[in-house]
Formats: sequence, C-alpha cells, structure tokens
Amino acid sequence: MNILQALCLGVLQGITEFLPVSSSGHLALAQHLFGLRESQLFFDVAVHVATLMAVFVVFRADLLLMLTDCLKFFSRTPSAPPTPAFTDSGSGLRMAVMILVGSLPTAVVGLLLRDVFQGFFTSPAIVGLCLWITGFFLVLSRWSRQHRKHLDSPNVLDALIIGVAQGAAISPGVSRSGVTIVTGLLLGLRPETAFRFSFLLSIPAILGALALEIFHLAGNYPEWHIVAVGFFSAFVVGWVALGVLRSVVERGKLFYFAPYCFAVGTVAFVIALF
Repeated sequence: MNILQALCLGVLQGITEFLPVSSSGHLALAQHLFGLRESQLFFDVAVHVATLMAVFVVFRADLLLMLTDCLKFFSRTPSAPPTPAFTDSGSGLRMAVMILVGSLPTAVVGLLLRDVFQGFFTSPAIVGLCLWITGFFLVLSRWSRQHRKHLDSPNVLDALIIGVAQGAAISPGVSRSGVTIVTGLLLGLRPETAFRFSFLLSIPAILGALALEIFHLAGNYPEWHIVAVGFFSAFVVGWVALGVLRSVVERGKLFYFAPYCFAVGTVAFVIALF
C-alpha cells in the first residue's frame, strides 16, 4: 500500500463509516480495485479506531452524562430513595442500560457468525447484494413518519430490535448506521434520538470488533506513515460526515442515499463478472 492508496482508503472510511452506504463494502471493493489481494487488517483496524475517535468527539456530552449518571447510581447509599433514572427518558443511566441491552444481540451475531461473514469480503457479488439490501432499507425511511411516536428514548424491546439490526451489518455492504437509524425511526424514535442511539450503540460494537481484529493481527504491518495518513484522513473526514448525516436524518432525507447504494451494488456485480 502506498500513501495515495492510504489517503484514498482513509477518506473512504471516514465518509462511508457514518453515511448510510456501508464502509465495509466500500473498503472491500476499493481494496479489490487497488489490487490489494492480501488482508490489510492492521490498516483496517487503524482507520476504524480513527472513526471511533470521531464518534467520541461528537458525542462527548452524551458519554459524559452516561458516565456521571452511572457513577451516581452505583455510588449512592443503600438508604437513598429510589431513583427515577430508568424512567427518565433524558437520563444518562437509562441510555447506558439501553445500549447494554442493544449490544447483546449484536455480540451474539458477531461471535457466532463472524467467520461466515468474514469470507464475504472477498466476494464483490455478495457485497453488491448487501448494498442493494441497504438501498431498499433506506427507501423504507420515507414511510417512517407514519410510524413515528416521537419517543425520546428506546425501551428494552426497541433496543433489542435495533441491536439485531446492527448485528446484521457485520456483512460487508450492509450499512450499520443506515439499518440502525431506519429501524429506530420505524420504531417511533425521534430522528435526533435515532441518530444518537445508533452511534452510541456503535461504540461497544466497534470496540468488540477491534478487539477481535487485534487478536488476529500478525506480521507484515504497513509503514507508520502509511497508517498515519489513513488514520488522520479517516478521523477528519469522519467528523465532517457525522455532521452531514445528523442534518440529513433530521430533515428526513435518508432515502436520498438509496440510489447511490443501488448504483454501487450494481458496479460490484459488474466487478464480480471480471
């Protein structure tokens, strides 16, 4: 991998990790087009850490609220009156619990099916099919207003369903942000709530995936400046992409990305023929 390829892949990761077009699918196709037939595992881990850092920066207030509310809850005295934290939709503790609940199905899917889906990264045809699935899912967001209950926080069942949707995104070509946000909207969450919950829920999933990838790292690491270029480009572009996506979700325009997913999915099918 050279510097130009690292820059392109870092920018691609930063854009597609957050916009609902599937970063894994784009990285798989880009590496295929660049002729990088061997696994770029260390580089992939680096750019995913970069976009995770962007999530920490953008959602730092939510993360601080969850941390302080959890510390207050666990440090309270036994004689303290019952806390309404679990029923308060604005509570950081409630959000932390819902994220934990939503992470359970994601972890089960990831651990049981990881090896199966890992093999899909070398198949442009499967990536194309999954991009088409993402496109159809984004089209569904046009009808989310009919189901919206304007909820400020998901309940346990909502969190589980969104967690299952996130687990499906282990397949390259299925957009994690796309399927989780649309699922939240269809369950009645406010657009801002669906956006926040989607990315707060992504943190333990990304950390878990990174832990598994790091465990499998071995030899042939790229040179440090190659990794640095990919890391910083992914971080900066990812930060900007998060702001763009927030605006798109709040305006109810997620379905705008559907034609793009259909187009890239079709390109992937063409690549598979050659």
